[in-house]
Amino acid sequence: MRNLCHLLSVFCLLLFVSIASAEFSIDISGLKTTRYNPGEEATFKIILLENGNPISKEITYEITDALEKIKITNQTNSNEKITFKIEKKFASGIWTITANYQDSQVKRTFTINENPEVEFLIEDDELIIRNTGNVDYTKTIQITIGTNTNSYKQNIRPGNEKILKLISPKGAYNIQVTDGETSIKKENVQLFGTGNVIGAVDKDLLGYTGFAGADDPTSLEDRPASLTKLPLALIFIAAVGILIALVIIERKLAEKKK
Repeated sequence: MRNLCHLLSVFCLLLFVSIASAEFSIDISGLKTTRYNPGEEATFKIILLENGNPISKEITYEITDALEKIKITNQTNSNEKITFKIEKKFASGIWTITANYQDSQVKRTFTINENPEVEFLIEDDELIIRNTGNVDYTKTIQITIGTNTNSYKQNIRPGNEKILKLISPKGAYNIQVTDGETSIKKENVQLFGTGNVIGAVDKDLLGYTGFAGADDPTSLEDRPASLTKLPLALIFIAAVGILIALVIIERKLAEKKK
């Protein structure tokens, strides 16, 4: 019995030494050295070796963009092919894949190309400019209403959109929008302006600029003044003037009492 216990002790010791002395190496292979395009699939493997021999173990990996705004965490078996879909919304630039196993870690990078993609929609009397790419949309678009064409500089972040109100004297018009690459055309669009203005205005600015397409700018000087539309600076100056007048009156009354 004593000999058996001794043998078991030696066996456990050897097993422990064997496990403790195992050397792991980890790497990521298969990534392209060239840039990936949004919508493309990337394939790679997480290579795990124990004492130089491939082994199959469950490994956690993480895919992040340069600013770490997007983090994708997943698990896989080592030495098996992984397919990763590069979504169109993913930011351009350098991305990192990090894989961990026990105390071993490896990081590898890949690069995503810029994708300046935009979508134009005309709904009723509104133009929707939707940035479906992965970079800021900064092109200048041309909007043609009937025979009148105007240019508008854009600055729309990825995933966002801008809505422009289309303005023209009441009637049906053929409308075309283009940035030189992407275009849309729609016929017989009913517009409801009452003045002579023809063009487009940011819907978010309506009610703040006085340019909403419902008024003829040539008639602005005939319009009665409104206190709510006066600049804040003029209102402030008027308030200061009233305060000074009250102080002068108060002083004169005090002098008369003396």
